[in-house]
Formats: sequence, structure tokens, C-alpha cells
Amino acid sequence: MAYLYPTSRSRIRTFGGCILLVAAFLLVKSFLFDTNEVVIPGYSRLDLSKYPDQGIWQAEEFPADGPPRIEHILHQTWKTTDVPAHYVGWMRTWADNHPTWRYMFWTDASARQLIQDKYSHLLPTYDGYLENIRRADAMRYVILYEYGGVYADLDMESLLPLDSIARKYSCILPQEPYEHPIIDSNFEHLVINAVLACRARHPFMKKVMESLPEYFHMWNLLDSTGPHFLTLQYRQYKRDVEANQRNADGVYLAPAEYFFPTLDPVKFPYMKSRCNSLFNTMSHLQQSACVSLKRKGLKRKPYPFSFTNHHWMHTYFTNKFSIAGPSELKSFIPTAEIYSGT
Repeated sequence: MAYLYPTSRSRIRTFGGCILLVAAFLLVKSFLFDTNEVVIPGYSRLDLSKYPDQGIWQAEEFPADGPPRIEHILHQTWKTTDVPAHYVGWMRTWADNHPTWRYMFWTDASARQLIQDKYSHLLPTYDGYLENIRRADAMRYVILYEYGGVYADLDMESLLPLDSIARKYSCILPQEPYEHPIIDSNFEHLVINAVLACRARHPFMKKVMESLPEYFHMWNLLDSTGPHFLTLQYRQYKRDVEANQRNADGVYLAPAEYFFPTLDPVKFPYMKSRCNSLFNTMSHLQQSACVSLKRKGLKRKPYPFSFTNHHWMHTYFTNKFSIAGPSELKSFIPTAEIYSGT
């Protein structure tokens, strides 16, 4: 078979076309992924007084002493006590910042045992979930209702001790960064369950726990056990229960800057693209979120007063670190307790 080779001129055109394609690709890649810049059409002509700054820039006052309103117990969970090495450093920050707190670790087996022992009416719902992440969501509500304390996902890093805020509030719900739910779905104040703090037997956590069977059928896990479910429970509780957030039965919705000061990198391309291409057709709320992205940038750092930072590993959606040299729990947190039944 004869092969037709291009002439010198056509080779030059082909090479030049390749260069243009590569340049275009790099430009798009830079726009979508690499830069901290958010492009908003006509930004220089906007009346920015209509888009006030969002978020907080300093912490509120917390009691320097006094009894805790939330038990000094830390809870974390994984499938077994062989934890992917990638999480070990972040897990240690919790023990290091809370040396006098009790540390309880929950495996799939021990969490199920707790539900069987104390809340057997929830077992059909718990066992019926098709995805492990739904069980992981559900178990944290049961654990906090039974024991109280602080629950944290393994990709949560402790930056400051929680003693001060645990003296002020009896139940603390963090929320996702301001821009996340607004640009996604045009609403604000999305409660996230990657870290939660609540005293034992709090009526809000009881409501959450007992509502799980009612939402079992929801197709999307966000609606059945995750942040959307928890946000709905919070809104209903706030509407139905006349309790100030400082009272024994109150619930405090914490600023994102306390627990989730950084944005999810997975969302960078999506948020940048929407702000660039849809800004003029967005609601005022969504435009405000885009302006916030423009002002603060995408790649953020925790504040000096941030209690935690989330590393957005999407643990239950990937096996990326599931075989990365597992470490046995007791080798790095020797005081860890494992529930073994009543």
C-alpha cells in the first residue's frame, strides 16, 4: 500500500494547527482548573454595593471556662480498624488537639452492633441501604444521640480544640461554604454532616435519627441520609421547636468559616463555568455567590479562628486510598475505644 505524505506547506499548516489546538487546550485548562480567577462578564461595570461581602472575618466570643454543654468524646469511623494511611495524619490532629477527650472509633461491625443493641427498630432501614455511604451517614446520627460528642469524617483535619465552642452550644451544625449550594441549586445554608457536634439525647438528633425510615425511599443519597436530608430536618426543627440556639435544646448553625473554610476543588470548573456563561441570567442570590467567588478566589486557606478544615476526599465515592498502606488504628491512636456491645 502506498502512503501519501503531506507536502512541506501542508506539514507547516498541520503543525501550526496543532500548536493552536494545544494553546487552546492550555487556555481552557488554565481557565477551568489552574487559576484562582473567576471571570464575570461586565464585572467592572457592576454596582458592587448590591453585592455585600458574605461570611465572617473574625470569630464570636466563646466562654474561657465553665462546664461543657457537649460531651468531650470524639467519634470517627471506617470499615475496619485498618485505616488507609492517607488519613492517619488528619486523624492524629483530633487526638493531639483534644488530649483529655475520649476517642471512640466505629467500624461497620461495631456501628451495626450498637444499632442492634439500642435501636433495633432502625435495623431494617440500616441494613436495607444499598450503599455504604448511607449507612455511614445514618450511624453518625445514632452515635451522637446515644453518646454525644463530636463526629468527624476521616478527611476532616482538626486545627483548634473545640472546648470553647462546646461550652457555648449544645448542638452544632456546620454548613457548606456559602457559594456551594447557591451556585448549584439557588439556595443558601446547606448543612453538611462531615463533622457534627451534639450532646447526648438532644431532641434534634433524635428527630434526625427517627426520620431515617421515612426518607429511606429517596433515590438520591443526599436526600435520604446526607446534607439535603439534614438541612430539611434542621429547617423543620427550627420552625417547630421554640428553642434559642443557646438553650439546652437549641441548634446552632455555625458559619462555614469555622468548619469548612475551603471550597471543594471538584466544584471549581463547574462554578467558574456557570459564573462566566450564565451570570446575566442568574438570580441575584447566585450573582452574589459569583461575586463572592471573584472577591475571595477559589483556592482559599483556613482562617486563624477555623476549628477544622475539610480536605474534600469524597471518601465513599472513590477507592483511591483504600489500599494505600493501611495502618492499624491502635498503632497511632493507642487510646481508641471500640464498641463491643452491651
